[in-house]
Amino acid sequence: MQTEEALMTRLSDERLAELFDGTLQLVVEHGFDRLTMDQIADATHSSKATLYRQWGSKTALVADALLRSVEAHEMAIDTGHLRSDLHLMLTQDKPDKVQDGALVGALLHAVKHDADLGQVLREKVIAVGRRRIDDVIALAVGRGEVAPDSPGIEYVAFLVISQVVLQPVVDGAPWDDADKLRFVDAVLLPMLGIG
Repeated sequence: MQTEEALMTRLSDERLAELFDGTLQLVVEHGFDRLTMDQIADATHSSKATLYRQWGSKTALVADALLRSVEAHEMAIDTGHLRSDLHLMLTQDKPDKVQDGALVGALLHAVKHDADLGQVLREKVIAVGRRRIDDVIALAVGRGEVAPDSPGIEYVAFLVISQVVLQPVVDGAPWDDADKLRFVDAVLLPMLGIG
């Protein structure tokens, strides 16, 4: 039996990007719940059999589409100071899909009714963001900027991810760099014991 990675290598990066972008656009248009593999196959000019063979389910396909978008924008952050690390993390280019309020809204609605989707998104997509944030905090602890036993450490990833994901849904517009720096200064740093 072939692994998922072996099957995915049959598709070019360009073709995968088209397939993933098309899939996420369909989630926005139809909602995750109402979207079918038939619709994805038709809109992306793919074979439904191929989609099932490579992903096994709509949930896995959507999660991989989001993951590819997030991983494509991943970059190491180490400016030497926690404040600027956090600000850079929030201001660097984010995948359009992460900042798409309609997509986030559709997925948040679906997660309430689909435990499998929630689990896959947490394990595949949110875990990437959590790891990046944890790495930045670990660097700050290593530099002595944050106490290793600071009670706020466990909440940083949750607050950053919540802000990034929910802000376009709540406000309906992107927040600017000044707002992001205020979030770092007013919320994240004080929570870590930095005044």
